[in-house]
Amino acid sequence: MGLFDRAGLPPADYRSLTDALGRRVRVLAWASADEGPVAGLTDALAVRGPDAWRFIGWHEITSGGWDAETGRLRWRTSDGVQEAVAVGDPGALPDLFRERVEASIVVQERIELSRGRAAVIVARRRLGGGGEALEWALTRHGGSFDDDQVQAAEAGLARLRAEYDIA
Repeated sequence: MGLFDRAGLPPADYRSLTDALGRRVRVLAWASADEGPVAGLTDALAVRGPDAWRFIGWHEITSGGWDAETGRLRWRTSDGVQEAVAVGDPGALPDLFRERVEASIVVQERIELSRGRAAVIVARRRLGGGGEALEWALTRHGGSFDDDQVQAAEAGLARLRAEYDIA
């Protein structure tokens, strides 16, 4: 174990983290939470629960951040799940959280449509991965879309995929 691999994470927590992943990891930042540590890895946010570690890939987090008023790190994943953990002293974890989530975004484009509607297209990559395909998402803003707006949003998605996806 290298001196800087665990970023100060206590040795027992580091060992349980590497055991859970089945590989050595690099902890970039961490903080204590109610049920155990929360660690920012190169490729994921690791949250220790009462029984085991959970891993949320940075590319899966669509929004979130540090709420200083409540002392909570919060996030929403691409499947709509909202989570939060109470953290004592967050240290560098909030800055790392923001940097890693932003680093996973390869393309983000807002397409303005008629009648106050818009589509946001985002392509994300797995950090620390081995060249997996980009993960694309299209989010609708401003209410329900009519057929023309759906077609325009899907055409924008197809254009960006053709431009950025590497076969």
